[in-house]
Amino acid sequence: MRRAGLVIMLAALVASPLSAPASAGVHGGPTLSPAGGPGFPERSFVLTLPQRLELTGGAVRVTENGRPVPRFGLAPVGAKRRARLGVVLAIDASGSMRGQPIAGAFAAGRAFARQRNEDQPLGVITFNGTSRTALSFTTDPVTIRRALSRPPSANGGTRLYDAAFEGIETLREADLPGGFVVVLSDGTDHGSHSGVRAVTAAARAAHVRIYTVGLESGRFDPDALRRLAESTGGSFSEASSATELRGIYSALGAELSNAYVLRYRSPATPSTRVQVRVAVSGIGTASATYTTPRLRSDRVVPAAPAGGLASTTAIWLAAALAALLVGVLTAAVLTRRRQSPRERVAQFVSDRSTPSQPLTERLARGTEESLSGTRWWPDFERSVEVGGLPWTPAKLVVATGGLALAAGLLLGLASGQPLAVVPVLALAPVGLRAFVTARAERERRRFSDQLADHLAVVGGAMRAGHSLPAAFAAVLEEAPEPSRREFARANADERLGAPLEDALEKVAQRMESRDVEQVALLARVQREAGADAAEMLDRVVETIRERQELRRTVRTLTAQGRLSRWILSLLPVVVAVGLTLTNRDYIEPLYGTGLGRGLVMAAAAMVVAGSLVIKRIVNFQI
Repeated sequence: MRRAGLVIMLAALVASPLSAPASAGVHGGPTLSPAGGPGFPERSFVLTLPQRLELTGGAVRVTENGRPVPRFGLAPVGAKRRARLGVVLAIDASGSMRGQPIAGAFAAGRAFARQRNEDQPLGVITFNGTSRTALSFTTDPVTIRRALSRPPSANGGTRLYDAAFEGIETLREADLPGGFVVVLSDGTDHGSHSGVRAVTAAARAAHVRIYTVGLESGRFDPDALRRLAESTGGSFSEASSATELRGIYSALGAELSNAYVLRYRSPATPSTRVQVRVAVSGIGTASATYTTPRLRSDRVVPAAPAGGLASTTAIWLAAALAALLVGVLTAAVLTRRRQSPRERVAQFVSDRSTPSQPLTERLARGTEESLSGTRWWPDFERSVEVGGLPWTPAKLVVATGGLALAAGLLLGLASGQPLAVVPVLALAPVGLRAFVTARAERERRRFSDQLADHLAVVGGAMRAGHSLPAAFAAVLEEAPEPSRREFARANADERLGAPLEDALEKVAQRMESRDVEQVALLARVQREAGADAAEMLDRVVETIRERQELRRTVRTLTAQGRLSRWILSLLPVVVAVGLTLTNRDYIEPLYGTGLGRGLVMAAAAMVVAGSLVIKRIVNFQI
């Protein structure tokens, strides 16, 4: 009996397309096959042994073209990875297998099932003139034993290649990452619609290896079985009796426990044909061949960076200098320069002797002139002023642009992607607008919370004998910010001749306060009709307090919704960042493919839309 290398190569092998079949130094010895993994110079192979053996690095010697590989890693393949691969047993049920041969074949299948990994799905098909499914993929031992205990009636011809093709299709339709087809026959092919080339192409596309077993008979021809196995990277075994057949299948099932992943860094030069030979002490040798990739002219070799202006150090210095210049410009824009008396007077009169303005002032003025015609600029100016920010809107825009440009340059240099500056510059205006709006909303909430207490003090001043305008002016010194700032503006407008109700209307618009509108209406009634303003103001204060109580209740009831909004909005970002830092290979298709980038953009749009919808649901105008 001849024993070929045993079946089922394992999960690491199906991670990459099938390559040329591995060879073994001694028939029945170890086998070596390329495995998926990182690109050259890192190499990864699967080493399988013909018997159960706990292998250590000291018992293995690895060479490339006769030169020893000094450092390599050797690790057994885990059962979970092996169990991801399916196995199809294709058993010949032609007329020549009638009687004892087909009974022995099914007995050998049961021996294989006992030795295989219990979590590995197993399927069985029988073939003669057609192929039939005797067992769909399952891991249930009772179902497997029942299916393999009932041999079918044997008759008809032998379509060997069609059976192998049917086994590959069965694995593909089961949506498995790959697997193995074990074909048993006692004859040669007769009448198959598929050929060796078609079966080989299908096996490589589906990451499947085919192993063949021949049962000797009067019309036995091993060439077809051997050619089928060799073309798909498997092996051929031959049995002369049912007893030997059971031994072969038992060994095939046990092979699942005897696989190791060999990894090392190849010292070979580009465009070289390399023969890898692995010698296992007491077992034998196995070999495989590959060709190293040729050196690409457009690839930067990190081992010898260019000197001069093209060196890495020079690039870092240039980027740092650019970022420093942008930072200095930004600091100059943000820094308040002490103006001379002539410059302060020049803001109100025309003086040709006034010195020219500095570059930062001209830049800010030009920015303001170019943006003043847009629809959003007046609201932005109002938000900056309400938020109490120390800079003018134009300076904020210039400073944000400078900081975004510096951050984009540094990010592009760190990531090696010059276009990284584009999304940073695109997101900068959005971030600035969100910051200014949030600052203004915070000040408006503070003003709303202070309003009732402030108006109560104004009412007390009116009972002490002050008029309504005088009462507002009298309590300004005791008012907290931002109430002090806003009512000081109204008091200044009133002193300049504007009616108090008009000044309060401007405060109501700036602070978006319906309560101040009521106070403005009260001031108009008091001026035109002479009503008791103190009593009316008490009613307004009572209404404001009730509205504040209702507003606090609503905010308490919607707190869970607001928290859910931020959790649901930030959770995808946190998960994406975590996967990027911990498992880059898993998430790389989202960044490196067009479909992945499209999905990221669609997901971002849906997250933003969902966040806005939740915001509209939990926000109430009271």
